[in-house]
Amino acid sequence: MIQVAILAVLLLIAIILAPWLLGVLAMAVAAYGVWVAGIGIAVAIGAVVGIVWGVVSAMGRQDPGKEASPITGERVACRHCQAEVPAHLMRCDNCHQPLR
Repeated sequence: MIQVAILAVLLLIAIILAPWLLGVLAMAVAAYGVWVAGIGIAVAIGAVVGIVWGVVSAMGRQDPGKEASPITGERVACRHCQAEVPAHLMRCDNCHQPLR
């Protein structure tokens, strides 16, 4: 839920900064031309998409309804989320990141 709040704040900041950013874009077009400004826009859009993708994927990583595997045999701690998982697994049960 906190990720949704962070995303909402980021969108609000973008809306507040939009007029200023349009001015910066107009100055970039005047100074450097359309191609360079277009590359800047593409980079900015890529950054926003990357942030949104990261927030959405982080929201889906932890499944609170999923039961943990029973504690039997050798266990290791995930280096990403510190969850205790069976040593034979290739990916963490909690965050799905590679264990090795």
